[in-house]
Amino acid sequence: MRMLSRLTPLPLLPILVVGALTGCGPDKDEFAPPCPRPSLVRGLEDVTLFKSDGGKDLTDMVVQGRVVGLGGECRFITKGKVPVEASVSVAAEFLRGPAMQGRQTTVSLFIAVTEGGDVLDKQILQFPVEFPPNVDRVALTSQPVHMVLPTTPTKSPAAFGIVAGFQLTPAELETNKQRRGGR
Repeated sequence: MRMLSRLTPLPLLPILVVGALTGCGPDKDEFAPPCPRPSLVRGLEDVTLFKSDGGKDLTDMVVQGRVVGLGGECRFITKGKVPVEASVSVAAEFLRGPAMQGRQTTVSLFIAVTEGGDVLDKQILQFPVEFPPNVDRVALTSQPVHMVLPTTPTKSPAAFGIVAGFQLTPAELETNKQRRGGR
């Protein structure tokens, strides 16, 4: 299980521009590898968890979250320049709902490596969310998730994608679709 670190509480903000992964410092006389462009999966960047009794109005909300950014770096694993490892972190913001019992909950996020629309590797993170006393909004950033890109001497890391979002149940996905007007 990957753990996330708590940052200073912040107000929920609109989704920020997703930062590109940057290259790690290369060895002397060597360039850093290019990195895949990170992106969020449309419809999976938000989550709203409700009480288990099925209510779906504001008074039934346990927690609401939004992925606000991805960051990381790439590095060569060996001197042969293949494969390349990407280290990716997810930043998210959470709002405590009136139905939350206690100050903690857990939500699931995923980070995946893609190529041409196919998922090559996917890791699901259990994202612990804890609200300090008298605080209803927090910003969190995950520990880096390390993923190996199946590069070859003729296939650059830029040929792959890194995507992230919340790992939603069918009911949570339907809630997101209804909020977006069925899209």
